[in-house]
Amino acid sequence: MQSWFAVVTKPRAEAIAFDNLQRQGYTCLWPRVRRSLRDAKGMRERVECLFPNYLFLRADPETESLAPVRSTRGALGLVRFGSLPARVPEAVIEQIRARLDPGDGTVRLDAPTWAPGTKVRISEGPLSGIAAIFLAEEAGDRVRMLIELLGTAREVVLPRLQVAARI
Repeated sequence: MQSWFAVVTKPRAEAIAFDNLQRQGYTCLWPRVRRSLRDAKGMRERVECLFPNYLFLRADPETESLAPVRSTRGALGLVRFGSLPARVPEAVIEQIRARLDPGDGTVRLDAPTWAPGTKVRISEGPLSGIAAIFLAEEAGDRVRMLIELLGTAREVVLPRLQVAARI
């Protein structure tokens, strides 16, 4: 019976491992996500791995050998618990596949929804690291936050991408 397995790859070698495993006849899934980044030229989009250094492989260990995975260029081997390769539940793979964009194959991640009064943390930008309280959604994928700065409470409007749930 075919199952999904997690493959550990070398750093930044997911594409190489993915291509080589597919050439060997394995069915693979390499989830990637589109991310907006700010650089000196402004905002730009970049495609990154959803799970850096990992990809998924579907195989039947009863009828096909998983040993070649270890020596595949770009791959380090399978995730194992003891001597047995760890199986990834089918439901996890289905959740990832359900979010795949048919146009470019990237995974669409929903932005978190917060209730007014939720404590959050600013994760990017000049206010990075400051604790804030979510107040409201704004137009253009922006959010209104309440932060304490220099001893006074201030309302600021930030891009949603700069805010993370508080840990």
